[in-house]
Amino acid sequence: MRESYRAAVVDVKEFEPITHNKYTWLIYEAAKANVDLLVLPSPRVISDANKESCANGEGNFDEVVTAVSAAAQSAQMYVVAPLYERVTCQDKVELVSSNLVFDRTGALIAVHRKASNNFTKCNTTSSTVGRFTTDFGVTFGIVVEEDLILASPQDIAGIENFVVTDNTLSKKSFLFAKQFESSFAFVNKVNVISSSGEITGERTPPLIIAKLRKNGSDHSTLLANPPRSFPSEDLSQYVSKPLNVEASLRGYSDSVCHGTFCCQFYVKSSSIGTNPQDISYGLMAFDGIHQSGSTNIGVQACSLVACAGLYKRSCFIGSKNTTADIKFSQVSINANFSKENSAQFPTVLTTAQTIFNSGNLKFSIVNKEQKSVTSEIYNTENILTFGIVGRDYSKDFNDVRNNTKGYILDFSEYISSENVQEFFDYVWIRLRVLIFIVSVYILEMM
Repeated sequence: MRESYRAAVVDVKEFEPITHNKYTWLIYEAAKANVDLLVLPSPRVISDANKESCANGEGNFDEVVTAVSAAAQSAQMYVVAPLYERVTCQDKVELVSSNLVFDRTGALIAVHRKASNNFTKCNTTSSTVGRFTTDFGVTFGIVVEEDLILASPQDIAGIENFVVTDNTLSKKSFLFAKQFESSFAFVNKVNVISSSGEITGERTPPLIIAKLRKNGSDHSTLLANPPRSFPSEDLSQYVSKPLNVEASLRGYSDSVCHGTFCCQFYVKSSSIGTNPQDISYGLMAFDGIHQSGSTNIGVQACSLVACAGLYKRSCFIGSKNTTADIKFSQVSINANFSKENSAQFPTVLTTAQTIFNSGNLKFSIVNKEQKSVTSEIYNTENILTFGIVGRDYSKDFNDVRNNTKGYILDFSEYISSENVQEFFDYVWIRLRVLIFIVSVYILEMM
């Protein structure tokens, strides 16, 4: 039995938009390279304006399925096709993301569905992770991108190869954007084949082709790519401090706490550019509930974030117009995370594609009385975010109001620290002005 297989994805960065009418051509192109498994890109032609009347561009779901099945049979290849299927739920038309898996005979061997509208009542796949088995001895997990963060260790047990499909209608979160797929693969030592073209391999236009070991054991790199779009979410629920960029030239340590959860930062930069005052980074901590679609999930996170705007404890994530001419010789982040029923991942988002390996990235978890997690990068620039994201699965599905105590705790800390001094400074300045005016008035009356 062979120890590897050949997988291919479409290089969507170079060949967008790729619509369903090119699927057959892509399958035949992959066949020329003796590919075992091809993951097609998700349709990118659906918008809010036309999603009620179309799916996969022209509402021809059955035609696309028939064409892909015939091409898979002709090419003797496994094909994963992420498609949008229009269904009627409670007298309302909804779109469902349907991940269809065809074997070498063109037979449909697996279907994994997820409603594009997270709040719909459509009957879809109950499990977060679907599965299918191939004739080359590999059982794959198949999961929609935004559900990857929901998958618990129990959900992925025994799976060393994953197909991740991109739901182009979903809102991408700062925490769990594209970089998480690579982080997931890095920590779990598994192969992740993504419909969005995220795979390390040989570029053979229009495809990226990789030879992958079936046990995933050779996955020792983390690939950071620039985002296609920049999240605009307000991170004011995080506790944040501005990074002292000038002090980082000498080596700079600081800590940020959200309630009892504290993140320890050490930042040393080798270059901060000619205008350090224009560089804005925030040191951030979060411990609570993060809303992912209709699901509330337990999250603990520490992060260094490039901010488009930073004031006190809020930071708006950087955009394509955010530039930071700064090179970090070392960034180290450490925190004690929840020990039971949890998982932690390093996350990196950059403005240019960067490959991290043992030479410039270290990630360690030490289980003692607490779960001490450390993530470090070396000699890196173009950083938008770098940090640790932890999942606390025991808090999943809790009502978001359960996190109110955490916010109040943080708010009291916020009021009792530097802001108290700032408040009294403000009041004293106003009083001095008032005293001066009253004094002048009294002198004039005398």
